Amino acid sequence: MTQLFNHASAGRILKPMRRFLIAVLTVAMMLSSAQVGHAQKQGCSDAASRRALDEAVTLRTWDALYTSYKAYRQCDDGAIGEGYSESVARILADRWNRLPRFAELAGKNAAFRAFVLRHVDSTLNTDDLEKIKENASTHCPAGLKKTCNDLARQADQALKEP
Repeated sequence: MTQLFNHASAGRILKPMRRFLIAVLTVAMMLSSAQVGHAQKQGCSDAASRRALDEAVTLRTWDALYTSYKAYRQCDDGAIGEGYSESVARILADRWNRLPRFAELAGKNAAFRAFVLRHVDSTLNTDDLEKIKENASTHCPAGLKKTCNDLARQADQALKEP
């Protein structure tokens, strides 16, 4: 009888421990899968991240920005994203006369258009945002009214963010 009692007591103690261990292992496996899934979805290797970081802030033409976007769009986050925002600002604020080329590329690739609009953001210098808004409002090239309106709206929204 003593052996049955001890075995029964051990069973009552081990069952909750076994459930606890299974729960811990399940959570650990879920977290591990989530991290692997995130890394695969993101798809930005360390080498690509370094290259994107080096060039994102240096782009001064729509073609250069488009080429970089195609190569590194999966890396568009954090400091790299801020670099892309700075490049977008430099092109829009300093080279407004090249907006038709942006419209041409954006017409072929809606995701690139969204990328550029997204980078007219609150990380930019207020003066640049004001200049982009002014250019879009007062110097819009013929046939690009929708693009200009979207840029002006995006700049205005960025100016309102803290």
